[in-house]
Amino acid sequence: MDAFFKFIKDYEVAIYLIFGVAGLFSLRGLVSGWLEWRAALFGLEREFAFNKIRSSGVILIILAMFALSQFCFVSFVIPFFPSTTFAATPTANLLGQTMAEGKSMTAQPALPPEGSTGCIPGQLVISSPTPNEEIKGRITIKGTINIENFGFYKYEYSAGNDLWVTVAAGDKVVIDGDLGNWDLTQLTPGDYQLRLLATDNTGNALPPCSLPVKVRAE
Repeated sequence: MDAFFKFIKDYEVAIYLIFGVAGLFSLRGLVSGWLEWRAALFGLEREFAFNKIRSSGVILIILAMFALSQFCFVSFVIPFFPSTTFAATPTANLLGQTMAEGKSMTAQPALPPEGSTGCIPGQLVISSPTPNEEIKGRITIKGTINIENFGFYKYEYSAGNDLWVTVAAGDKVVIDGDLGNWDLTQLTPGDYQLRLLATDNTGNALPPCSLPVKVRAE
């Protein structure tokens, strides 16, 4: 299933083009059959023309259903399954990787915030919010995710009951930047744990970087 989702996401445009070309041929057959049916003088000719119209129409309907399914998968299903969407190796960005490596070589990574656990300086860090910070509304999670053989990352929260809820995920290296947003407006005020998890392109997950935060009412 992972490979299926990745194929749909990676070749979305090509699949739409294939559906479009096939649809044009089917539409041409439909119009041709209609013209033949109108021009037919004998019952057998009309029957042949009608069968042509019917087969072309069925193909058009099937293509439309496949195209709609493709759109629904890409727009509404895959974004809510980050582990399947991002687990494969992302497209290499040599320029960005070179710049990131240069930055790592020229500057010492900052230490993770005091009070966080499992964070790795320069590789897996949540820099905002900070441990025990009071947060509310909609905030931006900031930090660094730059591990070897990077695959994808996601960040989650828990109310302290070992039930973790995934907020969002990403498949791009981030160095001291925005990891994503977190909408707190629907959460009950109280103490929560926020954690950042990274998985390499072979499916191995690193220990999470986590920290406590305090959600307050607006």
